[in-house]
Amino acid sequence: MSDKKYIVQSRLPGWDQRSLERGTALVIGVGGLGLPAALYLAAMGIGALILADPDTVAEENLHRQPLYTPHDIGRPKVEVLADHLSRLRPDIRLSLYPLWVEERFLREIGIEADIWIDGTDNLESRLCIDKMAQELRKPWVYGAIFQWEGQVGLLERASYQEIFGTGLEAPSCTEAGVIGALPGIIGSWQAALAAQYLADPWGVPRNRLFRVDLRRGESHTFWLPASPLPALDLTSAEVRCLPNPYWIDVREEATPLPFPAEKKSPYIWEEWTLPAQPVIIICETGNRSRQIAYALRRRTGRGDIYSLRGGAALLR
Repeated sequence: MSDKKYIVQSRLPGWDQRSLERGTALVIGVGGLGLPAALYLAAMGIGALILADPDTVAEENLHRQPLYTPHDIGRPKVEVLADHLSRLRPDIRLSLYPLWVEERFLREIGIEADIWIDGTDNLESRLCIDKMAQELRKPWVYGAIFQWEGQVGLLERASYQEIFGTGLEAPSCTEAGVIGALPGIIGSWQAALAAQYLADPWGVPRNRLFRVDLRRGESHTFWLPASPLPALDLTSAEVRCLPNPYWIDVREEATPLPFPAEKKSPYIWEEWTLPAQPVIIICETGNRSRQIAYALRRRTGRGDIYSLRGGAALLR
């Protein structure tokens, strides 16, 4: 695909298009919310999408899921969406799962994604996503709609259940009604937050709940409390428990490490571009790496940046 496709987007301050192109998002549910989320993530240039939804297209979906047509009724939604995305972006990598997402799926398949998109419409699925996001330390973009109202937020270290409780199951769109354009607004917003998390992690608004009421023409923003940051420095054994850690070596002159690590200068840590996965910084003794990890946490708001306790000296 020609770079001209993303030239306007790439001019955004702080935007790293290449990071977005290396990213993978899991979209859980490709109905009213997941459909526009997946569509815009693909159009913006994300490298890969994992699409999961057991449903087939129904006539009642069409007023709020306009990519699907009457000819698609009865077909699996993930297949119809994938056909369209492949025509839009022949280079995009797609994985399709026409099934219900549960804990095992998130541990085995969801772990591969850099960020999750909640396109579900039931409390059981949302609580499952929240639980596993905490366990696997995955960021996820929450979205919900009801009649004329919608809300969206990028959660990282913030627990949905701790904030909202287990609650009660709200009426579905079919039961309560919903204006057709609302899912498009919230789903597109979810795509924007996910793309910004991958391409502009310094600027993305984490743990803020955005609410809109189209009937009243009102919008509100709320801060969400995050869980306390985990320990700053980890032992080698604790690092082995992390999913796919990314090592950064800040030693200036040193023997190679027994595992792959990116060499970075400790003097320009403010300019570093960090991957979405957990980051482990290593120096010779663990002191300098701890200082840099602390500074990066303060700057990014991320809790998955660590220092190796004792440094490289303990590895010999």
